[in-house]
Amino acid sequence: MKDLMRITLVVFVLIGGTMSFGFWSLQQFDNALENLSAASYLAVFPLVREISTTTTTTSVVATSTLAIFEASSTISSTSSNQGDIDPKFQLIFSPKKNIVYIGCTYEISWLASTTIKSLEVALIDAGPRKLAGPITGGLDKKNNIEANLQSLKWKVGVVWPGEYLISISSVNDVIIEEKSQIFKINEMSSGLDKKEQKNLCEKTGGNLF
Repeated sequence: MKDLMRITLVVFVLIGGTMSFGFWSLQQFDNALENLSAASYLAVFPLVREISTTTTTTSVVATSTLAIFEASSTISSTSSNQGDIDPKFQLIFSPKKNIVYIGCTYEISWLASTTIKSLEVALIDAGPRKLAGPITGGLDKKNNIEANLQSLKWKVGVVWPGEYLISISSVNDVIIEEKSQIFKINEMSSGLDKKEQKNLCEKTGGNLF
């Protein structure tokens, strides 16, 4: 009887030890899995963060490059649209005493930051705003301007005396609207000799030729 009790006790001890060892082994296995998962997460997270950071940086660089390109294109387009003409083109024609004489030659000049190659000019009657033709007014409609002579010579034609103005409608084939101040065209008195005519032209800022 005592032997049977001893055997039973030993069996229970062995079974209890086996179960304890199995439970401890399962705990260790679970801990190992948790540590492995944490390590994998920590290893993957910096990689994801690095990829995200790289992608963001690349996007910023690409966006900045595109913005610079667009700004450069805009500047280039603006410069091209300006062409050969200065939008601040200013006509200068101010004869002395605001009077010119038929038969005298005067200089028409301008202010511009670029070379003027061509002008479309007209003489306009300041009253009815009627155009004086090139033959009567003495101004050709289209004038080619030499690069080293940035001005235009105008010999006043045989028009009715009165108030006139000069109009510029095109510069370097670009349409503009520029007008001079109103001035008066007078007819020379009959009977004046060449010297007197020359003096009269010079007194109003012109020449007799």
